[in-house]
Amino acid sequence: MRILILNRRDIANPAGGGAEVYTHEIARGLVRKYNCSIVVFTSRFDDSPEEEMIDGVVYVRRGNEATAHLRGFVYAVQHRKKFDIIIDEFNGLGFFTFPLKKSLLLIHQLYREFWFRELSFAGVVPYVLEPLFLRAYRKRPAVTVSESTKKDLEDMGFGQVRVVMNAISRPPAGRMDKDARPTVVFLGRLRSTKQPGDAIEIFRGVKKRVPDARLWIIGSGPLENVLKKDAGGLDGVTFQGRVDDRQKFELLSRAHVLVVPSVREGFGINVIEAASAGCPAVGYNVPGLRDSIRHGETGYLTNSSEDSADRIVELITDRALFEKMSRNCLEYSKEFVWEKRVDEFWEIVMKA
Repeated sequence: MRILILNRRDIANPAGGGAEVYTHEIARGLVRKYNCSIVVFTSRFDDSPEEEMIDGVVYVRRGNEATAHLRGFVYAVQHRKKFDIIIDEFNGLGFFTFPLKKSLLLIHQLYREFWFRELSFAGVVPYVLEPLFLRAYRKRPAVTVSESTKKDLEDMGFGQVRVVMNAISRPPAGRMDKDARPTVVFLGRLRSTKQPGDAIEIFRGVKKRVPDARLWIIGSGPLENVLKKDAGGLDGVTFQGRVDDRQKFELLSRAHVLVVPSVREGFGINVIEAASAGCPAVGYNVPGLRDSIRHGETGYLTNSSEDSADRIVELITDRALFEKMSRNCLEYSKEFVWEKRVDEFWEIVMKA
């Protein structure tokens, strides 16, 4: 099976995120288990080679993020006879391959509110255009990562939508001894759509009732300096910066609660990563997080920063409740293995 994947970023891109991890894990799994030949067309970044093989997956980089969609479409048309299927990854904008009979749509989430968070009033243009572009793919098979996004697509008229969820790139970390000091952790890009400022506000509410609590902020991004200023004078807040996988899981294993105040998520892989370390999650009741957080079992879905603070206080002050949820998390995370997701994706590819 020869497969072309079109995505604006790739696993080696410093700006890459969960979508790129998902794409690479599925691609390399298909190469290893099903002997597929896979090319990922993507944009260039600083000092990136134009072509590179990573884990058996060939990456072809042309242009930048602004031009990659058009160039990717041209590449797909020019090379369409070389591939059995073309996977068009839609991240706010796709690669316009819907006229090609061999194309399949892969989408993690609709951007919707993201446009206004990132572009303010100017976001009205992509907010209007996104669903119009997406509707052009309605007759194509589609894959997404959550039931929330599946419903969004079905509401837009899609008739062939399958869910292949995320997974974690390492076995469940298991619980280490949690730190004696109650620890809340935020894990993600420091950008407006993740609302890290809400994490600090939530922590203020926790701190009033649990004075020795602390907050670890793991990640980097454009809001870092603003957040450091906002957190100034608030005891217990530590900015860990961007960390590697080993450091990330070590910190999660020591922490007690993950706070996820995102505007929306494709799925919320950070929730599963935390669960694999016995760390329950408290997140807003939004698309994606509704799929990854099992309310009352592996964490809580909340409707406000005040509600989030209440739930976190409940978890870090009720030892029996925390121990129960921590065990639930460890068991739950065992479901999220890439080998299973690769098999599910392969089944879809074979029927496309």
